[in-house]
Amino acid sequence: MAVSLSALLLAACASGTGGTPVRSATEDQRRDPSLITAEEIGATTVQTLYDVVRALRPAWLLQRRPTALLRQNEVSLVVYVDGSRFGDAESLRQITPNVVRSVRYYSPSEAQARFGPGHLQGAIEVSTMSH
Repeated sequence: MAVSLSALLLAACASGTGGTPVRSATEDQRRDPSLITAEEIGATTVQTLYDVVRALRPAWLLQRRPTALLRQNEVSLVVYVDGSRFGDAESLRQITPNVVRSVRYYSPSEAQARFGPGHLQGAIEVSTMSH
């Protein structure tokens, strides 16, 4: 009897999720370190998109120091809004959070593959509600 009960318990455990909680797609997106969703933005009370990024993903705004080969103005994060080059990280101060659908950070290698050369600090792509 004890063997049958043990086998039944073992089978029930094996058919479960293995202790891994099931998360919705929204929860998975929230955990993406390279993405800020409209839901996350809506939960903040800041005035500019720069402040949203600084509050939720501050590492995106950290810049490496320029080297002797690269001047400071050649090494800046590039911001794109709806696919068009918009400016540097400071340009995020011009965007109000309530018009933003999502914000995505690209590492330097990802940014160069997506947008071309000249992204030594990476890039931030903003998608607005109008697109």
